[in-house]
Amino acid sequence: MTRTKHTSTLFTQTELSSIDERELVERFQSGDTEAFNPLVLKYQQKIYNLLYLRIGDREAAKDLSQDVFLKAFQALPHFKQDSEFYSWLYRIAINCSIDFIRKQKRKEALMLGELPLDADNKLQMMCMYPSPAEVIENEELGRIIRRAVRQLSPGQRRVFKMRYRRELPIKEIAIRLNKSEGTVKAHLHHARQKLRILLAPYLQNEPLHWNGGD
Repeated sequence: MTRTKHTSTLFTQTELSSIDERELVERFQSGDTEAFNPLVLKYQQKIYNLLYLRIGDREAAKDLSQDVFLKAFQALPHFKQDSEFYSWLYRIAINCSIDFIRKQKRKEALMLGELPLDADNKLQMMCMYPSPAEVIENEELGRIIRRAVRQLSPGQRRVFKMRYRRELPIKEIAIRLNKSEGTVKAHLHHARQKLRILLAPYLQNEPLHWNGGD
């Protein structure tokens, strides 16, 4: 069997496409952890593309890609090679994306719980503890929330997503945007106020008079 060149050597795309994945897995499982590197090089862009298509956030997809390969690295000693390496890696990526999406939905529910909505707690309870009959309604709610967020001004929307989607603290958001913490807090305040107004009709089973597109 032809030995794959040392993993510290740069690979061309042609070389990556022809690497012996089974051999690399066997070498890794025998203690050569560097054998994992060409597998990462071969599939990192493909995994990123898959995640980006599923979650629609470039930065989050980059972070999640790293999580996928970390999980793969940790699990590879137990991989029995009863499927192709990419099929196994693909399942890890899908599971990571599912966990990420679930986490985002919980964030949206908690975020809406912070909004000073005049409606009762029905929305938060509906999001956090849905019954099977409410699943379709919750999917609609997710679309409504995303449409409402798109109604915010660019500055408000950016700060809002950094705070609630990426869970960044106020201080870090201010540093990243080169804004004062007071400005960041003001953006968040106005964003929540606008979302309260935009979402109030939906919470009261009334038609929406705005349209952010789907």
